[in-house]
Amino acid sequence: MKNVMKKIGWFLVSMLPVALYFGIQLGCCMAVMFVLAVVEMLNTPVELQADSLVIGVTEQYMENIVPILIVCQLVSLLVFGLWYYFAWGKKKRPESAEKPKAGKLLLIVLLGVAFQFAISALLSMVEMLIPSALEEYNELMEMAGITEFTVLSLISTVILAPLSEELACRGVVYRLAGKISPNFWVANVVQALAFGILHGNLVQGAYAFALGLVLGLVYRQFQNIWICMLLHAAMNGSSVLVAPYYNLFPENLAIPVLIVTMILGGAAAALCLKGVLKKQPARQL
Repeated sequence: MKNVMKKIGWFLVSMLPVALYFGIQLGCCMAVMFVLAVVEMLNTPVELQADSLVIGVTEQYMENIVPILIVCQLVSLLVFGLWYYFAWGKKKRPESAEKPKAGKLLLIVLLGVAFQFAISALLSMVEMLIPSALEEYNELMEMAGITEFTVLSLISTVILAPLSEELACRGVVYRLAGKISPNFWVANVVQALAFGILHGNLVQGAYAFALGLVLGLVYRQFQNIWICMLLHAAMNGSSVLVAPYYNLFPENLAIPVLIVTMILGGAAAALCLKGVLKKQPARQL
């Protein structure tokens, strides 16, 4: 019983970084809204403030959602970067950790691209066959500015998201979850679960969990957080290729193209992952 309680305790500790991540986001958003409210009050006549303050702040917030997200990511990057560095970052990697060569790095990039195409095809098929299933997800993506490719959105999704989320999940949660059990898959499932929760909605959470399992395998193999960041960035960054790719095909072939893309993308991802994990992985967390 004591051992079970200890495992539960370490599981709860492993989830603390998730709570901290959301706390950082909430704190940053509240701080930004406070600043916006002050600016709105200074620029609005007193007699009109009661009617326009909430509307004005809301509009300003929604118009600047991506810059606000970047602020949240920068703060998260600082917090989890320091946590990881002082807790584990200064330690030497185990001797069993593989040192990646150019071929492996290329496979990791291709793995991210293949995973992106497979998941995008799957989601597109679901949207075509069951449109209502992804309505809330699409609204969230539009609200977050992820569907529009701008310089700021690319900085957020391709640079800051991989940096901050990898440090939080593979850098911190994975290490804490290693205290639950010596079994690698316990830590891997826990950190992948945390990664899914961080994305804040069921659809993103589901494929983030799957990607999180892959990222955990890659981290075990190389014991190098930068390799995970590269894979994460390749997956996010290749999303800009999805729309141009589908524009190459006529609309009446949409479903066959999606099916073939999903199958080939999944197969390519599996082959790339097999190549990446070809050598014996590191034995230590």
